[in-house]
Amino acid sequence: MRTSRLRLPRRADALVVALTVAATALPAASSGATPRAKAHAKRPTKLRENSYYYSAFNRRDPFRSLVSGAFEREDRMDQVDVSAVELVGIVRGDLDRFALLEDEKGFTYVLRVGDRVRRGTVIAIGENTLTARITSFGQTRKVTLHMVDRHKGESR
Repeated sequence: MRTSRLRLPRRADALVVALTVAATALPAASSGATPRAKAHAKRPTKLRENSYYYSAFNRRDPFRSLVSGAFEREDRMDQVDVSAVELVGIVRGDLDRFALLEDEKGFTYVLRVGDRVRRGTVIAIGENTLTARITSFGQTRKVTLHMVDRHKGESR
């Protein structure tokens, strides 16, 4: 029959020995120690006694969740309706282009080629345009948004 013993790591053993030696050696190392101090140095000293109590009477469990009920996770984000936004900018990079869209409430959206929009997908981003393929009632059509020029007095 094989038995197993609980063993502390070697570092933990060394730490316990070092603390015990340090606690007992420091008071005895003084040259003018009295016999009473020497007797006190021989007793093992407690570094700190930990006594914590939690009175659970009439209290809630501290580990229970503050939020009650089941979590509802929405996997898909709210998709952009291309007919309700304006194209306000294009960000060009070395590898990719991003279209900046804004709705009538002032919310902004950033899209790139391949992103989904309501009932369709973004298929192209040009210098001043965004083109999406939209499917409605079984019919597929291309919708192109042109960049709004707000400096010439066009308003929403």
